[in-house]
Amino acid sequence: MREARRDPAVEKDHGAHTLKVWCGTVVGVYGNDVFVELGPRMQGVIARREFTREPRVGERFDFTLRGREDGLWALERREAASLRSWEDMEPGVLVHARAIGALPEGLELKIGKLHAFMPKSHTGLARDQKASVLVGKVLTCEVIEVDRERQRVLVSRKLVLQRERGDDRQREVGALLVGQTIEGRVARLEPYGAFIAFGRGLEGLVHVSNVSYERVEHPAKVLRLGELVRAKVLALRAGGSRIALGLKQLQESPWRSLTARLGLNRVVEGTVKRVMPFGAFIAILPGIEGLVHNTQAELCGEKNLSRQLQPGERVSVRVLAIDEQAERLELSLLHEDGRAIGPDEAEANATFATLKLDARPSAASTALSRALAQALRARNERATTARPGA
Repeated sequence: MREARRDPAVEKDHGAHTLKVWCGTVVGVYGNDVFVELGPRMQGVIARREFTREPRVGERFDFTLRGREDGLWALERREAASLRSWEDMEPGVLVHARAIGALPEGLELKIGKLHAFMPKSHTGLARDQKASVLVGKVLTCEVIEVDRERQRVLVSRKLVLQRERGDDRQREVGALLVGQTIEGRVARLEPYGAFIAFGRGLEGLVHVSNVSYERVEHPAKVLRLGELVRAKVLALRAGGSRIALGLKQLQESPWRSLTARLGLNRVVEGTVKRVMPFGAFIAILPGIEGLVHNTQAELCGEKNLSRQLQPGERVSVRVLAIDEQAERLELSLLHEDGRAIGPDEAEANATFATLKLDARPSAASTALSRALAQALRARNERATTARPGA
């Protein structure tokens, strides 16, 4: 049977021609096509005529991949014969070739009765390895050049190995689902995020904003190389070549039920984190920061808040709006009537509320009694001091 030829549509999708064997299960027969399940989210199709008898749903066969078209892998039965004639030989075709001898420049091979040569740079071996280690082995190779006049074919084992590694990674990526939890180790730390190695050769990026609900200046401040972590798959982009992960998504969100806990228009205490040209960011709870826009402050002729507020300063602010889903909090340095909020107003309000809770009748009368007794003692002492001869 004639081996698969390069198809531009296939090359555009995955460029995957391989003689690696995949075990698949027949899941349906429709017209002249047989549909096969190769693994999670990995399906293929093969012509009905490739079977010696009618395949039944549930039967398992061995296949090789010819490429991918319209979201399905084009399959071939493993028993298909290798290329054995010049008419079938062209660049891009995959063949089984036996290495029969080693030369300084590479390997001599036989494809059936045809002679082939593999340059040392295409053996897929490390630089310090000798090509002779492959002599006597049957290798899966890709034809890269056909010289009919010299009756010689140039082949490459390296291209096949590279493609199969890509296929293994694609199969791993194909098994991933957005929302899935993975376990991996911190492989690299950069100012913009942490790279997590997981699975078999996969790597994902946890952006610095997804490391923790609390603001993180650099991932190295909370993570260390080699640390084992659990992360959530947030997105699969560029065909799975870019995997976005999140650590904070597996933590309980401090934004949950924040509206009920804070309440609108309530005056609360916070710490200035950053002052920007458009306003200031105030932390009021662990992992919760809100923005005081310039329009929500008395600027007194200034352009922004940089002269009024400094990072680390404690301030009192009023809760304007809460968006738990978008994780946004709007704050104000002004009361509803436009008056400026005093820096200690939140603390004073909290103290007053505590006093109100503790002001039971018995406690109030006891405090009043103490105050009257102290006043009487003080008056008596003054009177005694004022008397002549005392």
